[in-house]
Amino acid sequence: MAAEHQFLALDLGAESGRGIIVTLRGGKLSMEEIHRFPNRRVRIGGTLYWDFPALYGEVISAIGICAERKVKPAGISIDTWGVDFGLLDRTGALLSNPVMYRDARTEGIHEKAARIMPIEEIFAATALHAMPINTLFQLHAMQLAGSPLLDVAETFLMMPDLIGYFLTGVRACELAIAQTSQLVDTQCRWCREILQRFDLPERIFPELVGPAKVLGPLAGPVAAETGMGPVPVIASAGHDTGAAVGAVPGEGENWAFNSCGTWSILGRLVDSPVASKACFEAGFTNEITYGPAWYLARNILGLWLVQELRRKWDRPDDPWDYSRMTAEAGAAAPGLLANVDDGSLLAPADMEEALLALIRGSGQAAPEGRGQLVRCVLESLALQYAWCVDVIEELTPVEAEELLVRMEPADAAEIRDLMSYPPDTAGSIMTPAFVAVSPRLTTGEALAALSQLAGEAETIYYVYVIDADERLMGVLSLRELVLSRRDEPVTRAMIANPTTVRDTTDQEVAAQLLVDHRLLALPV
Repeated sequence: MAAEHQFLALDLGAESGRGIIVTLRGGKLSMEEIHRFPNRRVRIGGTLYWDFPALYGEVISAIGICAERKVKPAGISIDTWGVDFGLLDRTGALLSNPVMYRDARTEGIHEKAARIMPIEEIFAATALHAMPINTLFQLHAMQLAGSPLLDVAETFLMMPDLIGYFLTGVRACELAIAQTSQLVDTQCRWCREILQRFDLPERIFPELVGPAKVLGPLAGPVAAETGMGPVPVIASAGHDTGAAVGAVPGEGENWAFNSCGTWSILGRLVDSPVASKACFEAGFTNEITYGPAWYLARNILGLWLVQELRRKWDRPDDPWDYSRMTAEAGAAAPGLLANVDDGSLLAPADMEEALLALIRGSGQAAPEGRGQLVRCVLESLALQYAWCVDVIEELTPVEAEELLVRMEPADAAEIRDLMSYPPDTAGSIMTPAFVAVSPRLTTGEALAALSQLAGEAETIYYVYVIDADERLMGVLSLRELVLSRRDEPVTRAMIANPTTVRDTTDQEVAAQLLVDHRLLALPV
């Protein structure tokens, strides 16, 4: 009988959380959701907080439900969203409910932080995209507001570490979640340069531990309250995206991923962080998953846009759940697009009005109903994803030889031949695959040959008439070939002495010839 191992995963997102029993048996993984709950935010005195006591209470409930099912897991792990944190005093008490990253305290923070350290230097030190919501900027906002909390704090903990502390009593920061703080350098250490330049107390930042580190067993009171006993708590990749990336069943190296939730994170694994100027200007980031290993990615607002529309529209007398939103979007007409990367969508008071303002500002007509607005959001996100994939390819080019060795030898030889041309020449962009026919054929015979040879060419714009010495005699457009009489010789239907270029011709010259002569392709 195959060995069985069970674990309890606590997956906490910005909108909701869940407890999942994960079973590994015979090399196969199965999951059972045993508890799901909302993650509430509360505005008090103008500040937007997480309801941490309620969230922790749901975690305790999930552990209790697991125990009631007579499941004693081999370990318990927690992941959450990034950037948010809690502070403990010297007695281990929580000094304040954690503030939500969408709170207004970081508005305009880049300009203020740049007086201490330019944003591009912050990126170079951490390889993390410097979003205003990142922990560094939240801490700086506290400093600017004169908050006394940093003066009395004894320990800084990111959200999964904070929950882990109250479960076990162990104070540690797991690397994958800590790296979202903008306080960890590219060598996976607390970044002393940033801590010192921003005058942050180094004493409050605890030991950094890698993913899969066993923190310790459930503390006695927690074990007794839940009925679980002293089950070990394991610091998984505490950032939910890093955890998801670690579970992607990608094969080889040339693949990308999109973790799509409140935020969409689209990226690929890299051998080391990419902290170039091009990466900074494109708004990309580098984060950590199991290994620890790095991945290059871009944070996109994601389904937060849809979640906020639902939060406004959903009413007991007129329910708008995700099924209805999807159905209404599918029935709506396509065509509208919005810049879903616009900063006005980060935390608007009214998401619907913010989106409508963007659409109006781009000169488009207003959407014809809610369904078309949802479709606009989804299709705009898809377009953003496609752009991100293009940029990732530019930032992390796969070495050509690495790809060539995986190809068929004949195909690789053709590509190596093309790569031998200077990059700005016609030869470097020509294709060796084209359709050629003998001058002895009729147009009917040429059409029959075309059906046999079409698979050998990438794209067919013209059929080339080649003599026995492989010299170009003329070209036939597909239109001319189809409209000619089937018994007409190709030499009579072709365009003789067509415009050509040499393999050394500059690409811009070749492009201008295409425009001037209204051609779709040029013989080289």
